[in-house]
Amino acid sequence: MNKIRRIMGMLLISVCLLGILGGCGIIDEFRSEKDLVDYNATYGVSDGEYTLTLNNSMLEAKAIDDGAGNVYMDVNTANQYYNSRIYWEEDENCVLYATPEGMAQYTPDSTSYIVGTKTTTSDIPVVINRNGMLYISLDFVKENTKMDSAVFTEPNRVVTRTEWGEAYMTTVTGKKAVIRYQGGIKSPVFRDLERGERLYVLDDGAGDEWAQVITEDGYNGWVRNEDLDTPSMAALTEPEFTEPVFTGISKNYKINLAWHGVYSESANEELEQILTEVPGINTISPRWFYFQNTDGDLTTLGSADYVHTAHGAGIEVWAMFTNEFTNFDGEMTDEILSSRAKRQHVLEQLSSYIDAYDLDGVNLDFEMIGESGADNYIQFVRELSELCREKHIVFSIDNYTPMYWRHYNHKEEGIFADYIIIMGYDEHHSGSEVAGSVASMDFVRQGIEDMIAMVPKEKVINAIPLYTRVWATDVNGIVESFNAGMTEAAGYLESHDVTPVYDESTGQNYGEYTSEVDGRRYQIWLEDETSLRARMQMIQEYDLAGVASWSIGWESGPEIWQIIASYMN
Repeated sequence: MNKIRRIMGMLLISVCLLGILGGCGIIDEFRSEKDLVDYNATYGVSDGEYTLTLNNSMLEAKAIDDGAGNVYMDVNTANQYYNSRIYWEEDENCVLYATPEGMAQYTPDSTSYIVGTKTTTSDIPVVINRNGMLYISLDFVKENTKMDSAVFTEPNRVVTRTEWGEAYMTTVTGKKAVIRYQGGIKSPVFRDLERGERLYVLDDGAGDEWAQVITEDGYNGWVRNEDLDTPSMAALTEPEFTEPVFTGISKNYKINLAWHGVYSESANEELEQILTEVPGINTISPRWFYFQNTDGDLTTLGSADYVHTAHGAGIEVWAMFTNEFTNFDGEMTDEILSSRAKRQHVLEQLSSYIDAYDLDGVNLDFEMIGESGADNYIQFVRELSELCREKHIVFSIDNYTPMYWRHYNHKEEGIFADYIIIMGYDEHHSGSEVAGSVASMDFVRQGIEDMIAMVPKEKVINAIPLYTRVWATDVNGIVESFNAGMTEAAGYLESHDVTPVYDESTGQNYGEYTSEVDGRRYQIWLEDETSLRARMQMIQEYDLAGVASWSIGWESGPEIWQIIASYMN
């Protein structure tokens, strides 16, 4: 009996001792030495690979090293998450990177590379090829990108940051704190934590025992709240970085541009008459260049006499280059822009036209570009920008309102173009299933605010419509519409004895009627002096670089151009 009592007493003492050791964190300390996370197995890291963490989130892609300790990431990851200017030219299997000194070209596994027309060297290859995939040096990415990065080994991991501001953070207060793979003392340990160490807090546990955190060296795991200080918001320190400066042209006056819809060479002969009817403009943009085919051959409707006449009137000519074939076609356009040889062919033709016609600028109007073609499009923008800088002419780009087409990379456009033109219309268009304004004032304002959040206002021009749409809805709710100029649209209402009324929701005069001929309901949101002044006041309010008008011939008379000019002067 005494022997049994002694055994039970020893067991009781052992249980108490275990409780004491656990309360002191000693068992956790033992566990941190014994039950470590198998990092490579957990995250699928092979020899020579590194996990890649960006802004506290681990990416699917892995970084690699070249066997000599130099770390690389694949070019698609570099382009998507860090620097969209890194462009993989797949048909030539090289990387292009636009610089103020010219386009840089990096060939895989070579320490020689080209910038503009000059050849230079680096200590290590900027780009390497591994199993058909191109990888770019982490050092190169960091040198050319506003970012923080740190490389750790045993286990291999790369921790990067491109976003700053404030973060929810805490400090380790416990002496024996560890970070575990999951919450709970049975979960394996990443490593011990130092007292005073800073941690990013993902989930403070809301009073629970465990908090999810990320260490500054990239471990994402769980820590007991009793080992942490109360979390709070903390400011993150941004790295010093100087953005490269791409030179361009900025006029010392407000741009008053009118587009001229030239669809045949004979239309150029209209210019002298147009100039007598369009007072006040200082820039004209004739639709002159468009694609013949997917080889990149261009059709030109250009005329040196047209430019000479415009110059005689003190007006600059920014020739429009459009991606129309029979219609705007993003997929056919991408067949051209995805090939460097085809892009260069296009640029060579444009170069000859710029010289032959003595152009003052090129106005790029590429519409319906899909997300899959966005990288190829913006690379063409960079290359066309380089040509325009060499020729000392203005480079402007037409854009839809950003709310619908953000994949156009407007910020990058604004770096490489001299002017970004918002096509502040087509809120409702030919494909719309409901009737509505071509450009309500709220729509226009939103477009301006979205664009100047990405592009300096000194580079932003807002385009206004001189047309509207006449909408017809049948008894089944089927909607059709067609374009109408100012005079034509007002005429439809007048011919049906309709007096338009001001529509507060759009900022336009509005009228409707039911046709006795086809029984359909016709609706028209007018473009007139009322809407024109509202748009021009908005351009003044935001102090934009100017106005563009689509297009000559839709206006009701010279008074429209006089109103526009009065706001630009």
